[in-house]
Amino acid sequence: MDDFKIETEHRQNEDVRILRIIGPLALTTLFDFQDALRREAAAVTIIDLSAVPYIDSVALGSLLGLHVSCEQKGRQYALAGTIERLENIFRVTHVDNILRCFHTVRDAQKALPASVASGN
Repeated sequence: MDDFKIETEHRQNEDVRILRIIGPLALTTLFDFQDALRREAAAVTIIDLSAVPYIDSVALGSLLGLHVSCEQKGRQYALAGTIERLENIFRVTHVDNILRCFHTVRDAQKALPASVASGN
């Protein structure tokens, strides 16, 4: 899809991976998103959603799958930059208390465990 893009950035000795999603996260773009999640393993993955105007139910399921996968594998994740529209979806579907959401990527990084934040 032309209006969908994923940019990847690594921080802190490759222990933190930031995926910046640009464009709608929906069924038509979901496979690219899932491929990007699986492509590399990092101790922490931060998904920057600040440029995502909307998500559909399939994308919401994928974000919940990320949560479960990280719990099972002992990894950390965070969703950052969620706009009010996305926050409302999380609230209405009652996953706002499950998904780890932060206003900014910087806020998410500050909330990381000390061993990851220091690069150890």
